[in-house]
Amino acid sequence: MLGFRQPAADPREPVEELKLAWTLAVAACALGAWLTTWLIPWPQWFSQRPWWAGGRTPESAALGTVFLIPGILLALSSVRALGRSTELVTTGPYRWIRHPYSLAVLLLLAGAIVVLRSLPAVALLIPTARLTLERARREDHNLRIRFGARHDAYARRVPFMLPLSPPLPPSGLPEEGELQPGEASLADLNREERDDGAGRP
Repeated sequence: MLGFRQPAADPREPVEELKLAWTLAVAACALGAWLTTWLIPWPQWFSQRPWWAGGRTPESAALGTVFLIPGILLALSSVRALGRSTELVTTGPYRWIRHPYSLAVLLLLAGAIVVLRSLPAVALLIPTARLTLERARREDHNLRIRFGARHDAYARRVPFMLPLSPPLPPSGLPEEGELQPGEASLADLNREERDDGAGRP
């Protein structure tokens, strides 16, 4: 198992986001898939390489596209939504999940592995996926420190990495004090409670 430095005990203390380790793991996984054909020599007099020994086929390319196209689109939309913003981004794919770029990278790696039929790269994908999840959790920790209650509200409404709940509106997470249709403010609720209490005998 990969060893990670435990997040800080103090929830107010930022933690390392493992950017270098994550980048190296992603690169190793992609490179492993690409080099499988050379890493596993196969006699040319055999009609076809087995599915696990690398080499692209029309079938593997078609199946891998199922992962690659969503991964590319999700990565591009994530980068576009982030831009150069220094605020908490809750629009674009961030309406659906909190870590769309991390999910996009995993989809791209899975697609490359399927296209190139690389069993060795699967062994690299497992720790890479674990490291990706750990890095995303650490990002959440640091964003919570930076943006406070706004990030807490965002995390309550938006899933971690799988779109398992309805998305935020196109404008993203409402600003503090901004209400969505059908929502009542805390002040309105308190006023209603006072009015009900005043009307009781």
